[in-house]
Amino acid sequence: MRELTKSLLSFSWALPLFGMKQMMGLAMPRDPSRPFGKVTDDFQAVTGIAQGQLEGAWNRAFQAGDQLQRGVVDLMFSFLSPEAWNPNRMMRMTSDVMRSSVNAAGQMAEAATDAAAPPTPASSSPVSPPPGWKVSAPNV
Repeated sequence: MRELTKSLLSFSWALPLFGMKQMMGLAMPRDPSRPFGKVTDDFQAVTGIAQGQLEGAWNRAFQAGDQLQRGVVDLMFSFLSPEAWNPNRMMRMTSDVMRSSVNAAGQMAEAATDAAAPPTPASSSPVSPPPGWKVSAPNV
């Protein structure tokens, strides 16, 4: 319990310090060719490590949510380009976002179902009552 408490407190202390470091990197970029490159790289590294701790349904839920939010960001930034106001382009972007949203929602639902499902028994035989127990059908 002591080590768990220490780990939890270290984690809780590291996150705000990391956030402050990232904010300073945004406020004072050092490389003119990649003004936010180091900050982006650091966020991706931390995200990758956190995702590496997720298994099975949790990882699929992360991937679905990440795909959805990345699509929304792409859509928001695409509205800043002049070609975004072309009606054909607007229809295509809307269609792409809808398809991506439905796909991500399906992946999230599948992951949530997998995470909530009880573990499957080791044997494939039907569950039977303990020896000596008598089972009768209910009267209807």
